[in-house]
Amino acid sequence: MFRLLGRRFINGGRARGFLVEFSREWPENARRIYLVGNFTSWFPGFKRLVKKGGRGFTVLELFPGLYGYGFVVDNDFTILLDPENPETILLPNIVTLKEKAFRGSRLELKPSTDPRDYVVHDENDEAFLHRHLDYYVLRLRTSTKVLKSVLIANDEEYGASVVYETGFEKVFEHHIPAEKVGRALTYYFMLEAPGEVFSYGFNGVGERVQPFQVYAGDVKGFETPSWYMGTVYYHVFVDSFYNADRSNDPPVKAPETVPRSYGYLGGDLKGVAVKLDHIAGLGAEAIYLTPIFPAGSYHRYDVKDYLSVDPYLGSMEDFHELVEKAGEKGLKIVLDITLHHMGVCHEFFRDALIKQEKSEYWDWFVFLETPSGDFVKEAVKFIEECNYQGLRNLVSRAGYGKPFYEAFYTVWAMPRINHENPETLKYFINVAEEWVGKGVGGFRIDVAHGIMDTWLQAFYKAGKNNSKDVVIIGEVCDYPFLYREYMDSYMNYWLRYILLGTLVKGFLSPREMVEKIGEALASHPVYQATMLYNLLGSHDTPRIIELVNKDKTLLKLLINLLNILPGSLAVYYGDEIGLEGGHDPDNRRLMKWDRGEWDEEVYAAYLEAIELRKKHPAVRYGFTRIRLCNDRVLVVERWLQGDRVTGLFNLSKEEVDVSDCMGKTVGRGLR
Repeated sequence: MFRLLGRRFINGGRARGFLVEFSREWPENARRIYLVGNFTSWFPGFKRLVKKGGRGFTVLELFPGLYGYGFVVDNDFTILLDPENPETILLPNIVTLKEKAFRGSRLELKPSTDPRDYVVHDENDEAFLHRHLDYYVLRLRTSTKVLKSVLIANDEEYGASVVYETGFEKVFEHHIPAEKVGRALTYYFMLEAPGEVFSYGFNGVGERVQPFQVYAGDVKGFETPSWYMGTVYYHVFVDSFYNADRSNDPPVKAPETVPRSYGYLGGDLKGVAVKLDHIAGLGAEAIYLTPIFPAGSYHRYDVKDYLSVDPYLGSMEDFHELVEKAGEKGLKIVLDITLHHMGVCHEFFRDALIKQEKSEYWDWFVFLETPSGDFVKEAVKFIEECNYQGLRNLVSRAGYGKPFYEAFYTVWAMPRINHENPETLKYFINVAEEWVGKGVGGFRIDVAHGIMDTWLQAFYKAGKNNSKDVVIIGEVCDYPFLYREYMDSYMNYWLRYILLGTLVKGFLSPREMVEKIGEALASHPVYQATMLYNLLGSHDTPRIIELVNKDKTLLKLLINLLNILPGSLAVYYGDEIGLEGGHDPDNRRLMKWDRGEWDEEVYAAYLEAIELRKKHPAVRYGFTRIRLCNDRVLVVERWLQGDRVTGLFNLSKEEVDVSDCMGKTVGRGLR
């Protein structure tokens, strides 16, 4: 069941979001129960229930919105509905773009219709107060009834520079030039609603309110841009990119066929180094590499050693050479690291399986039962060889329907890491420090949405304490806003869903698109919005050229829209030349290096978009306003200081007159 506990109270007795308690009866013999929902990408691990008596409980703070939720018990990925909540909801799979993919129990949170009852500002939360370059940004969340917000700061008035309307709320965003702030900021808000004007300050709504007073040095943010604000990533699936060293090829390789099959193709680190000119020539500033660690499969998400390089990819010397050569061209290297699970062939798991409770690594994993000695003896033989087929045959003969330990989607080869064991946190902090010492510019955390919140936060803080210049990107595959404080950036599948759900699939209206983009922007500090990993495709999705059914006008609209919206532009290798491919593994085809096989129109579109980004600070770092013109044209305004860029995007299939808005006529696509 869910129970609304009320609002969360903060300094001055002010109310913030809604505190929601989730609970259910504890099944007999269950070890763990996880809360899942669109706010956890429907994946267990981020929040688990605490057992009290015969029930499990956990509490979340949520802002107004429509949510789906459920529960997962132990290693069963079946989403259990709340038996005490008869209302259900069907929600989309954000990655696959299936409109009605997840059935959850329904939770809708609405603010009060009384405009005085729902006004929120938290001076200690960066989403509400932060420094963005030469400005201080202050936000106020209100009900939709509020018409206007005026900020009174250091005895000057500031109207809202941006107003976001999410469908449930309004968010007013005020900008103050840094030179107007000095060493301290004293402020309050004046609000106008139908028939009334009232103030909001440190003690909440009232008349002659006590102002907020903040020391400017305590305001978090960035006075100068970091390299990972508004950057351009190039995503390389290493095995499929380029084979420059045949001497390290796997003994058995997959055929170079279309569609692609599972298995090794032979790409290596030297291959990435050889093709750095192509990556730099595109305008990329960072290379995100899928895992390079030794593993039992070609994708390498089943790691068996976090501190070395897979010999099929090359040597540590090859890695050092890649980092050095990339650095000479102004390119950072970002590594993909699996912190949710490791490979079954890892020595830690093998030790735990053999010695069981006597192993120092037994509690590194979540074993649900203890296997028999005979099974272990046979399993270890296959694990030592990383013989997955032999292991699958063994578990089938033994009658196991799923692993006797928690695993990634119940995959035997990927046992989940027990994040409640402090030794796992210490170990992976050390792993990250080792690779940063080798010149790595950051990490992309695989399945970040399935990692316990406190562990994720501690890992992030440790990484930033080690080097603030290192970027931490998380894989988050649905409603992402609960993860904001645990990473610099995340793979912005949420924005991809908004764009493709509107322009390709058609299950979102243009109005809904504007509201959802606004909600996303209002939920992050401006600087963090510029850090988000904005993508049209990845190694987990069909190629974007396939999704748009080879409609290059639509593709160019998407490229330019993604580019002008706040965030860092991500290009999945091959997308820039129109590389085709369906679902995994076909989306990991060999890169084409014969220029005659490239789609030059698509390549030119990427070059032009990235050139615009590099030319205009407003596109990389600027503030944003989005609106609809005549319900068919999306207007995106970006500005910073004297630099301003406006994009007009015709969302229909016909020419549209937008003279009422911008004095232009726009054909299908972008102008």
